[in-house]
Amino acid sequence: MIAGTLLIASAWFWAPMPQGQALVCQTSHIHECLAQLPPEARAQLPLNSQTLVSQMGRRGAMVRPLGDPGITNLSVTGLVLLAEARIPKSYSALWNGQVYALPIAQAKQMTLAHELGHLEVSRSRSTYLQADKLTPYQHEWLADFYLLWSLAKAGRPETLAWQQYHRRNLEVFENVKAISHWSTPMLSQLLTRYSWQALGEFEDFDSLIDAIYPDLVQYDQETLDEFASLLHRVFGAATQAKLPHYMFWRRPEMGVIIRPTLKHLMGEQAADRWLTEQAMQGE
Repeated sequence: MIAGTLLIASAWFWAPMPQGQALVCQTSHIHECLAQLPPEARAQLPLNSQTLVSQMGRRGAMVRPLGDPGITNLSVTGLVLLAEARIPKSYSALWNGQVYALPIAQAKQMTLAHELGHLEVSRSRSTYLQADKLTPYQHEWLADFYLLWSLAKAGRPETLAWQQYHRRNLEVFENVKAISHWSTPMLSQLLTRYSWQALGEFEDFDSLIDAIYPDLVQYDQETLDEFASLLHRVFGAATQAKLPHYMFWRRPEMGVIIRPTLKHLMGEQAADRWLTEQAMQGE
């Protein structure tokens, strides 16, 4: 399930996870919320609760893993802070001379599930996920893997998974700095390999990782930088001349990754026409 779906409007609540539970705090009630932590867990956080709020900056959510304080019948996996007013309800980007917008359903719940994914990745027992060796980019797409798995496991509609997919694409279309969270090259592999039903049949997150991780095409920083450069050229500067051969070796792969989003927002014919103009249709 998407943890906290029923209680997310509360000032604070415990979100159940596959291992233990996480404390979820609304930043407007952070002092009251942190008081719910066992002393051993509270000691792992700044004494002044407003320090955590400052560390969030303008983000809508932030996660802090916590070590197991060893309390009987309670395993505290971490803390999630939510600032509801800063969680976007829609995303938009400009291309093809038009602004395309994507409204976000269940924005708070989706954001929370992604943050819980970071905690689950940090506590994973899979031999493939040694937290101290994961790059920040890997942590982001793995958290989105957890989000999709939890949706499928709970029998939620697959449209929410594709919403996350389209959101990640629109973020980089609008601002290439979002490449750090651009999980769609990995989500594309996940959604191609497993049907929605099959994804939900994995008993736990580690089982999914053990099954798929060895076969995933991974992206190093040099490759991500090339994608970022291409995204900037195609979406970031409308006044630049079209250069269909720029970064030509990345264009077909980029087309595969972004086509579902273009098709969803533009329609299939317009999307195919635009991809052809941009030399992204492949062979």
